[in-house]
Amino acid sequence: MWNVKTKVIPVTIGATGTISMSFRKYVSNIPGKHEVKKYQKTAILGTANILRKVLCKSTIDSTLKLTT
Repeated sequence: MWNVKTKVIPVTIGATGTISMSFRKYVSNIPGKHEVKKYQKTAILGTANILRKVLCKSTIDSTLKLTT
């Protein structure tokens, strides 16, 4: 429709900040400055945030069940 060429670049960071062996090769295809440590830190902090919310909610739910 728009005659635009696109390219899919598989960039995945695990929940604990793990990256694939070819991560740097793929990221180098994206223009701009990239700091892998910042991406890893973001992934770890995001995982910690999700866990904090889930564990806090489950703790509150179990406390409510004990008191009722």
